[in-house]
Amino acid sequence: MTIKQSLHNLLENVLASSGYPVDRLAIRRSDHSSHGDYTTNIAFLLGKELKRSPQDVANQIIEAIRERQQSNVDDAASFIRNVFVAGSGFINIVLTDAALLRESVSNHSSVVGNRSLHIMLEFAHPNTHKAFHIGHLRNITTGESLARILEAVGHRVIRVNYQGDVGMHIAKCLYAMIFLPAFSDRLLAIRYASTAEKVAFLGQSYAAGSQAHEESEEARGRIGKINKQIYEKDREVYSLYQETRQWSLDYFDQIYRRVGTTFDRLYFESEVYQKGKEYVEEGLKKGVFEASDGAIIFPGERYGLHNRVFITKEGNPTYEAKEMGLAPLQVSEFHPDMIIHVVGPEQTGYFQVCFEALARLFPEMRGKEMHLSYGWVRLKHGKMSSRTGQVVLGEWLLDEVKKSIYEIMNQTSSKYTKEEQEEIAEACAIAAVKYSFLKVGLSQEIAFDIEESVNIHGDSGPYLLYTYARCQSILRKGKERDDAMALDGVDHLEEEERKLVRHLLYFPEILEEAAERHSPSDIANYLLILAKYYNTYYGIYPIKDVSYRMQITKATSHVLQKGLFLLGIRTIARM
Repeated sequence: MTIKQSLHNLLENVLASSGYPVDRLAIRRSDHSSHGDYTTNIAFLLGKELKRSPQDVANQIIEAIRERQQSNVDDAASFIRNVFVAGSGFINIVLTDAALLRESVSNHSSVVGNRSLHIMLEFAHPNTHKAFHIGHLRNITTGESLARILEAVGHRVIRVNYQGDVGMHIAKCLYAMIFLPAFSDRLLAIRYASTAEKVAFLGQSYAAGSQAHEESEEARGRIGKINKQIYEKDREVYSLYQETRQWSLDYFDQIYRRVGTTFDRLYFESEVYQKGKEYVEEGLKKGVFEASDGAIIFPGERYGLHNRVFITKEGNPTYEAKEMGLAPLQVSEFHPDMIIHVVGPEQTGYFQVCFEALARLFPEMRGKEMHLSYGWVRLKHGKMSSRTGQVVLGEWLLDEVKKSIYEIMNQTSSKYTKEEQEEIAEACAIAAVKYSFLKVGLSQEIAFDIEESVNIHGDSGPYLLYTYARCQSILRKGKERDDAMALDGVDHLEEEERKLVRHLLYFPEILEEAAERHSPSDIANYLLILAKYYNTYYGIYPIKDVSYRMQITKATSHVLQKGLFLLGIRTIARM
């Protein structure tokens, strides 16, 4: 049982013995040390309910706690150094230094989840025949971190990836390869090229096909025909479609491995569009959908939304119709309690309509789908457009950050081998990019700054890795006693020690809140403060030959490693 749980039980007993209800009791960490280590507003709530002064109720509760301390009735009371009332009736609790130290250090690894939902997390979403740009990189970084956070508190998470592998963007790409000599003449040689060269060729083909579609009516006709042939699996284009589709999937797999993400299931538009169309046509007969100018629409205006086309007048299912085929398939295969779609903000209206349409078609789906939106990401000096070929690639960003890491390493003397330098540079590059994405709130837009992302002394992923490596170095060189006896007799902490230990105490609570709020930035911001506290602590106090300080260092190291893992960042023991 944690100290927080013990304090909760203590207050429950005090309230019950005083004849007060306990159902509204909540204890939370204090934002400022001047407000104690934990606080509760129960006296304020009871005062309003009982028409009594909250301060009087608080003083009565405090007096009962002190009586228990004197009589040793409750072990939890012995954890308390001081308890006082503040403001409009808040009860603030200050822990003893000994209790704070033992809880933070001895129980730093006891982060045990207590949730049990079966959650499908759908993220990444790159389209085949298109580049994996930095927007996708933020998406996959967010999705993977959220998956790990949810798993850490006990949820079962299924990672899935829904990818567009049919549509006009592919028809435009194949058009260039078939009809434009600059591309058709290169196709044979490209088949024997590297994955990177194949993907570059796809991007160039798509850009050329898009331009032709805009400028030529003949090209538009041919592209439209190719699109139809792909859906019909026409042998004239289908083998080329399958071959180039696989190029994209191989390319995506390389990126997934690099950023440490695996998926339980890859879903594709090509496998759900037909069933989605059938569901919409069935829904038309039931009155869920309506016919409109030859098309089939969902009348969203009935429900305070907007009308949206699900099947075009040409009989083609739209993205919305495909969603009608996707959701039942996902439910039938994995039976999730909830499906969370990590998708950009431009799709908010789209999902509102799709979720309502799904609930009308399949009432059991209502409330099971959630759109988790995140802000745009760009470099400070440019915009992205895969149509024009000026897209900022995800792997390009990782490689550019890695170059910056190497430049920093080359300015310092080290005894690392080339293999060790490569390991450090790659780990730091992934940490720099992921942390830069995750340290801000999901809804916040990002202007990515490479120089800021690799600042070893600032708000960066490499700074956190450096702090972890520092802890590991101290633990290797110092005299560590790996048992609770190292804490015996320590009943006083210096100011910076208490600040650090208090912060360690709160990690499980921060994790719970991050899971509840779907907010990886809570973890990132917590880790930054932890690293700053530890580095200040390291600069003030001798650590290596003081057993309890070695235990504090070990706890800090563990929490940094755990927290970085939750962000999808791999730690390294030396930097």
